[in-house]
Amino acid sequence: MKTAEQQMAVIEEMIAASKGNLSDGSVYYLLWGWAVLICAISNYALLNMVGSEYHWLPWPIGMTLAGFTSMFISIKQSKEKKANSYIERMLGMLWLSFIITLFVILFGMVSLGYEAVYPILMALYGLGTFASGGILKFKPLMIGGICSWACACVAYYVGFSDQLILISIAILTSYIIPGHMLAAKKN
Repeated sequence: MKTAEQQMAVIEEMIAASKGNLSDGSVYYLLWGWAVLICAISNYALLNMVGSEYHWLPWPIGMTLAGFTSMFISIKQSKEKKANSYIERMLGMLWLSFIITLFVILFGMVSLGYEAVYPILMALYGLGTFASGGILKFKPLMIGGICSWACACVAYYVGFSDQLILISIAILTSYIIPGHMLAAKKN
């Protein structure tokens, strides 16, 4: 039977291995982070600078492109990977739950309105990144999650146009900056 110290060493080794694999996964944070940021800025510009009634159009286009790109990357990575650790499976279930919850929220967007849904989306970003950062002991993801939650709290009290700015800040701090930090760890 292993001692408590040996068991802790095995757990720490699993976390370190998962962090290395998460560096490979930084592509998802960067892909989705930049896609959301570009869509939010485009939406803001079309709404406030152009005055287009189609200001919402960047979202379905950008998210569809990001979704197909993400699926392609995932298929490619799964062919190259031999096995998943417990922590990777746990993170996979977290992000699968995130995606399902995201679709449930987006389904209600037509009924609830953008102003009610965007703060919830930011809170959801916070949940995913904070939990991932906690599991992996990667503080930039945790800090990004906290920033997303703060943006969500403010977003309840501002108009839609300002929510687009807040979602940009939330995604920058919770996905893009930590994603670049993870990618740098890989090199």
